[in-house]
Amino acid sequence: MDEKMDEISGLPETLLHDILSRLPKKDAIKTSVLSKTWREIFDTFPILSICDRESIRRSSKRKKDQQIKTFLDYGKQRLLRFSEQGLAIKEFKLKLSLTCYDLQLIYPDVDQWLKLASECDVQTLKLCLPTLKKDDPCLCYILHPGVIEARSLNKLVLKGRIRFDKEFLNPSVKFSSLCVLSLSYVLFDDEGAIEHVISHCPLIEHITSKWCYVYNPQGAGDMQISLMKSVSMHGLQKLKGVDIQGVQNVYIDAPNIEKIYYGADSYEPSKMNFDSCGNLRALTLMNMKIEFLFTDIWFLHLSSKFPFLESLELVECSMYENINISSSQLKALVLSNCSTMDKLEIDTPNLLSFRYYYAGDDLPSISFLSCSNRLDVNVRFNMIHPRLYQLGKFVKQFKPQKLLTSLSLSIRPCIPSDESFYDHEYYFWEDPYSLPPTLPVPSIKNLVIRSVREDKSKYSLLVNRLFYGWCPETISLSLNPSHCTKAFIEVQHCLPSFYLFPPCAFHQFRVLSVELPTLICYFFKQQFFYWWLLETKKAKGKFCSYCYPKSKCWFHGLKDVKVTSSVKNDVNVVDFVHLKSLLCGLSSSDNANISFRLK
Repeated sequence: MDEKMDEISGLPETLLHDILSRLPKKDAIKTSVLSKTWREIFDTFPILSICDRESIRRSSKRKKDQQIKTFLDYGKQRLLRFSEQGLAIKEFKLKLSLTCYDLQLIYPDVDQWLKLASECDVQTLKLCLPTLKKDDPCLCYILHPGVIEARSLNKLVLKGRIRFDKEFLNPSVKFSSLCVLSLSYVLFDDEGAIEHVISHCPLIEHITSKWCYVYNPQGAGDMQISLMKSVSMHGLQKLKGVDIQGVQNVYIDAPNIEKIYYGADSYEPSKMNFDSCGNLRALTLMNMKIEFLFTDIWFLHLSSKFPFLESLELVECSMYENINISSSQLKALVLSNCSTMDKLEIDTPNLLSFRYYYAGDDLPSISFLSCSNRLDVNVRFNMIHPRLYQLGKFVKQFKPQKLLTSLSLSIRPCIPSDESFYDHEYYFWEDPYSLPPTLPVPSIKNLVIRSVREDKSKYSLLVNRLFYGWCPETISLSLNPSHCTKAFIEVQHCLPSFYLFPPCAFHQFRVLSVELPTLICYFFKQQFFYWWLLETKKAKGKFCSYCYPKSKCWFHGLKDVKVTSSVKNDVNVVDFVHLKSLLCGLSSSDNANISFRLK
């Protein structure tokens, strides 16, 4: 490198280390070949990340053994360099993905590496091993307190096949500087070990415990390991946030905690007690549906117990049929796949964000009794296509309608298995227009179709069901081939002659036991959604047979269609050939979309 042009190498070492910390790992490694100076900078870089996948690949046993030996020598030399030069390690991350047999052979080396890191005043320690399995508790890496007991340690992240032995119950084991503790899929020899460790962390601010297990040597087979049953946290004055998943009973007494995330086991009853956390500002509860039901009273008590609560998220929880949520402080509300709810009333004058996700068939009515004029509403559904006719009803019942500016939709297939599928409200699932539409027809600004996973022979029917009883101004579709929406744009649909059949004809077909989809396929022709819209626009409702005296079908009043695509910087699509050329060049990694603006 030309020394006259290389002014960066003359910067102080701390600044050069800061530059490396902002680069991706691969790019940071490449700097070591620039010059001798950069090689020394990289060797003393206080953020060490060692991963066996970078050195050990699938090969013969002899070659693999040599690769493992080279990998161990490399890790040892890097850490010895810091130890011998008296350099501090800011962060040490070790990620191993070897087989159980190979891991057992290198566990002594892992002990040595962790001790060297502790001696170098490591501040952040991350150890990631393969996921723990119930049938091999004896193949875990046994973690001893002496290995990681460093006064400088302020962040400890452990994941996978790691086992805490009973030494952690020793009162002398303390982590006086630890602020962040994250444990995922690890194994404890004693149920109370995690509580003992936490109680000896006076400065702890954030705790994560995800699907941790307890070892029971008296059990048989996979009964030797069971999910942790309970966790209790109290007397932690510095605690700000917790993320606990897979534990049945949780008790938290932390006066200054601000954020709680709790994910229960889907198959076990759960109990969460955090009543004394009066300073709580964000709460997320997941999978609380076994022997627990969210009611109006629960929400009423929530508002009174936690007057500073600003964010509430409920995921996969069982709700009472009629729910009223009232809060003057709440600013963000998320309800995701909360079942059995028919009616939701929200009285939150300061709410800024509302997210509602549902993958079911019966949609609730949602009303805002009071809300901010800055409220952002995001609604996303995952529905079977025969139930798409409910969208019009949902949009009409959403109050006030002006808040619902956008709706995202994923459509999944459904094959009726018995006659129970045909309810009194949806007599002919093949023909959505057998039901009279509601008046006036509601509308929203934007419909986003995220994915369509359905047989192409049903695309035409799907479109009719989709736009029955309501009207979006803009239809945006994902062009990612993995979402199957590209094929939907290349929709197979009926020729206009199909619409010449009067509604009574469908009754005749049903009496004669002729399957309507089979009949429709006879009239199918391969065309693009875009082309279909244009042809419908030209027809001006000529082929419409679904019009009622006071209403008309969704495409009867279509006047104009404008198409834009994000494939090439939001270009306007001028014709069918142009659209086809854009679609043909897409790959599964493309995050493009196409929009149809209807007038």
